Amino acid sequence: MKDVTNNQTEPKAASKTQKLANLIMLHKRLYYAGTPQISDADYDKIEDELRSLSPDHPALSYVGTDTSSQGRKVHHEKPMLSLQKTYNLSELDSWAANRDIMGTLKVDGASMSLVYEGGRLSLAKTRGNGRVGEDVTDKIFWVSDCLKDIGDNLDFEVRGELYCSEHQFALLVEEMIALGLERPSSPRNIVAGLLGRKSYIDLARYFNFLAFDIHSEELQFATEQEKFKWLDHKGFRLPHPRILRQADEIHAYIEEVRQIMAEGDIGLDGAVFSYNDISLHQQLGHTSHHPRYKMSYKWQGQTALSEISDITWSTSRLGVVTPVAVIEPVELSGAKITNITLHNAEHVKAYNLKVGDTIEIIRSGEVIPKFLEVKKQAEGSYSWPEICSSCQTKLIYDGVRLRCPNTLSCSAQQSGSILNWIRSAEIDDLSEKRLETMMDVGLVVNAQDLYHLKKEDFLKLPLVKEKMAEKLYRNIQSSKNLPLARFLNGLGIEGVGLTSWEKILSVLGSFEALREASIDDLIAIDGFAEKSARQIVEGLKQRSPLIESLLDAGVEPQFLPPNQSPDGNSPLQNKNIAITGTLSRPRSELETIIKNAGGHPTSSISKNTFALVANDKNSTSSKMKKAVQLNIPIWSEEELLAVINS
Repeated sequence: MKDVTNNQTEPKAASKTQKLANLIMLHKRLYYAGTPQISDADYDKIEDELRSLSPDHPALSYVGTDTSSQGRKVHHEKPMLSLQKTYNLSELDSWAANRDIMGTLKVDGASMSLVYEGGRLSLAKTRGNGRVGEDVTDKIFWVSDCLKDIGDNLDFEVRGELYCSEHQFALLVEEMIALGLERPSSPRNIVAGLLGRKSYIDLARYFNFLAFDIHSEELQFATEQEKFKWLDHKGFRLPHPRILRQADEIHAYIEEVRQIMAEGDIGLDGAVFSYNDISLHQQLGHTSHHPRYKMSYKWQGQTALSEISDITWSTSRLGVVTPVAVIEPVELSGAKITNITLHNAEHVKAYNLKVGDTIEIIRSGEVIPKFLEVKKQAEGSYSWPEICSSCQTKLIYDGVRLRCPNTLSCSAQQSGSILNWIRSAEIDDLSEKRLETMMDVGLVVNAQDLYHLKKEDFLKLPLVKEKMAEKLYRNIQSSKNLPLARFLNGLGIEGVGLTSWEKILSVLGSFEALREASIDDLIAIDGFAEKSARQIVEGLKQRSPLIESLLDAGVEPQFLPPNQSPDGNSPLQNKNIAITGTLSRPRSELETIIKNAGGHPTSSISKNTFALVANDKNSTSSKMKKAVQLNIPIWSEEELLAVINS
């Protein structure tokens, strides 16, 4: 018999366990009803605390919410489970264990199951509590991404995420207000809200669906990659799937997801990783809560409320006029936040954003702080500027953004384009403020003008003496020889960055082939949709005069196909090379040299690292310590170049 008198903490612990469990169930119901009251990070803390007290508590394995709406209840033949999650890269690397991994976006929407009989959509159901969902077929038939007939006489089930993008949300808000309905608070909440409605079900046409899994007794797949190829072939929209074979590729994918989150059109809260080998899925199985062959990676997030004290609008180098909310300062994830991007004019209109609104913002890890929703509306309505603050030209609204059409003489667009070139070419000591002064005195109008300047031209600038003039001239001249990917990035074509240029060049093989490439040629490259392919082709044509002017000014972009040394037999072929500490040149330049020699620059040290490049071999950095621990060779820059040249 247990002597309860000698265990005074047990009743207290039991009481706390029950309170935590009740709290978890409450917030799960609120979350899946589309009315969350706390952030994901705060919820995770409650769940972790309960897990420490009672690891097997049923509240931890409960998925979704009670199906309490009036829709018809339907069972899931295979439970729709949740995911195990981590906020720690080393934990994710340990789980991945150098296996082939499939990475996808983790979309913040509503999980759905689409059932097909004879190739035709017969039933759509919500996740519900993971075992019993709700029949929402009448709403899903309005969603264009939920294919109605795939043309094959097959029985199967497709699972995925139903969501509303920021752009579609803006259009939906407009229609709901016109119909006399209440203004929705956020894209995620409106998905859950409309799925529970009995009227206006046609508004579900504003939603999108991303397919991430398929179950069928008639279809057999050996890998996750085969599943996504099948789904893609049938025409389903996919969550940015990517095969990842090394830890650095997983880390790079996470950075890519971080960038997509920052752009803000789709609500994301991390990435999902699955073992590619499906036989491993069957071997590992699942718990009552999650499959053991999947893991989600999320950033620790903190949310806060603040009031908008001002909204400023500035013209970018591409002529887009971007709104930024100036807010009452708040602390998030160790940083003081005073400004939040509001993305575009359509976003301001959709949320009716204005001075005096109390808004909720989030910052997850190092992700740029992001607006979530309006918590308390101030009186009045949103407003937009009518003219460009830089050149006083009347602005144009294209349905999403405000634009300044004065591309030839808008100072904001001109200085932004030159500054983008300076940063891409990595010209030291040429700051934004110094560039503005150079433009004011008429030294430069376009990027190519930089290369026609003489040393004495810099002496015309305030506070610039002989030594600095010589330095500025030398820095500009030395930037003439730069990697082709950075040359292209400096052109400032919308929707494509340095990593994308490197990927394109690795496929097309030369600058000439790129300039001749068609939209279809670029779409054929993995990861490039029609919109970005069109932007690249049209952008290169529009910037053809700038390209020729830069080449005529003596700029010589250098390109050697990645993973290919001049003789095809590099000592770095397929070797992982890490870098740490201060270098004699920009890090990106050294990474390009490694890539051109067939190697893979990596951001971390592991047993698969071939060498660490560090000029200071007495460094106490974490990379150096781990390299020494694993007996990985330490090379200086000179030693690296000597190995390559050998």
